[in-house]
Amino acid sequence: MNFRSTLVIIIILVGIMATYFLFFNEPADDTPKNDKPRISETYDLPRKDIQKVRLAYADNAYQTLTIVKNADSMWQLTEPFEAHTDTAKVYELLDDFLNKHIKQTLAVADYDQYGLVKSTIKIELWTDPKNAPKTFLIGEKGVNYSVYIKEQSEDHIFLIESSVFDNLTKAPADIRDKSVIKFNPNSIVELQYQKPEELACTKDGDRWKMTYPLTVNADTEEIEYILSELNSLQVSTFEADGENVTPLLKKYGLDKPRIQFTLKNKNKRYELAIGAAVPPTSDQDNEDKENVYVHAIHQGGIYTVTDNIVRLFNKTVFDLRDKRVLDFQRSDTIKFEIQKGNQKIVCLKLDDTWELQGTKKTLADTQAVSDLLFGVDSLEAVAFITKPEKKLAFYGLEKPSIRVIFTVQGAAQTAELHIGNYTENNTAYVKSNVSDQITRVKRDLIDKIAKGETWLRNKQIFKFNIDDASRISVKYNNDSKENDDESFTCQRLGTNWRLTFPVKENANNAEVNRLLYELIDLRAEEFIGSSFTNNSNDLSDTIVGFNSPQMQITVELRTKKVYTLQIGSLASSSNYYARLKNQPDLIFLLNAEEVPKLRTKLEWLRDTEAE
Repeated sequence: MNFRSTLVIIIILVGIMATYFLFFNEPADDTPKNDKPRISETYDLPRKDIQKVRLAYADNAYQTLTIVKNADSMWQLTEPFEAHTDTAKVYELLDDFLNKHIKQTLAVADYDQYGLVKSTIKIELWTDPKNAPKTFLIGEKGVNYSVYIKEQSEDHIFLIESSVFDNLTKAPADIRDKSVIKFNPNSIVELQYQKPEELACTKDGDRWKMTYPLTVNADTEEIEYILSELNSLQVSTFEADGENVTPLLKKYGLDKPRIQFTLKNKNKRYELAIGAAVPPTSDQDNEDKENVYVHAIHQGGIYTVTDNIVRLFNKTVFDLRDKRVLDFQRSDTIKFEIQKGNQKIVCLKLDDTWELQGTKKTLADTQAVSDLLFGVDSLEAVAFITKPEKKLAFYGLEKPSIRVIFTVQGAAQTAELHIGNYTENNTAYVKSNVSDQITRVKRDLIDKIAKGETWLRNKQIFKFNIDDASRISVKYNNDSKENDDESFTCQRLGTNWRLTFPVKENANNAEVNRLLYELIDLRAEEFIGSSFTNNSNDLSDTIVGFNSPQMQITVELRTKKVYTLQIGSLASSSNYYARLKNQPDLIFLLNAEEVPKLRTKLEWLRDTEAE
């Protein structure tokens, strides 16, 4: 081999080695990764200072993205269309880029070899939108999971982790805020419906008012619930964006939407239309939630969302008006009256209890009073008589059959519920004393009010302490097939009990005391009859079983006061008729589950420890 051939071979080998070291091998760098500078440090780009970002891609499948921070420090997509972004995702994108470590810096002459003339990704970062940005060109991948990158104004290039491709390759949907409408529910001051019914509501202080087609109070709680739910409702898919979506409206059933409404705050208007249901796909699970198409008219977007939005916004005038009949502060109520004709029931608040005022003052049932106050305060119309064809007398409200009058501490006037005629569909006509509006309400509460004192009186049957009892007698109806128990009588001697009938011996104190505690805790389920009638009830002793009660319990106190409880026949599968013998007309119902607890056997009462 001559000298010339040898020289050619050497030159070729040198070229191969140079190419390898230039393109396929990075010089050894033993510097720990944490000691290598970050992009943010090298180019003075703290994330908090970034005000604008633009990402451009060589691949035409990806759109150029421009994201700008607004005056409220929220990120807004401005290109390829305007939309709110998910701030957390924008910050994640910035962190992924700015925190990349600069592995190595290279001085090169030919940028094209590194893919930096026609870069794969170009990212521009502005700390001040009025000044020129810092522009970074991202080229081809190198070895060891690296990629070549260049700051546009510099001559050298450098290497960073190749994960930057995944970090920066984004479609608009990847960074968008998925809120159907991005707004602050507390800032909304006007709600307008175009469909299914035309109506308008405005916010007045903390309350909502309906201004069209009626001027009435709106249901503030319902409107606030709707706004809160809408604020949290998320887009399932983004179908189309931009202002020119009009040709697509018919395709998605949005040219004639079934629901359309507008929200307004002091500075902005939001308008949404709800169209057709999204057709199910062949591979869709039957349990998957169904979606519908919606059109964000204020920003030109068409999305799909869960069909919960239909339930949420399918509202009428009736749905959004305030349906409460009477508005008063039940917690500040100190007195109420129930008037029926010339009769009335008066109940006064005494500290934490209520007392019925009559010829004989009695404690009221705390739960019943609470049910009355809460029930009337929350009583809602099931229908409004918006154009009364008759006078008040037709509805029984010229001279109401019942008036419920509440005296509220600090209020200038009483709050009154006027109750008129009943209707065939289990409702009644009512109105308040401060409104001409006639409404129909369900009769559940009205029927309880009509019972008067029998509903409101204290349901506790016995009023004594266990140490007050001196004698107890239980008599069973021996003809009853329900039990073979024997009647008995016990007498207290000091702190112990002694059987005096049918045997004379010490009694089982625990069993006697158990029975007494059951009596002390015994409560009526309901009193029969009405205190507004002369006769509390028209039930004969034969019907209720008091002519031959299945059980009669007599408790005599040290004060010589005597209680005798008579338990008659079954009123229903869940209740027994009962009464106190000295109040024969005051019949009440006992829970059927409580009656067996009042039974005992002689063998249980005998003192097993007696010698």
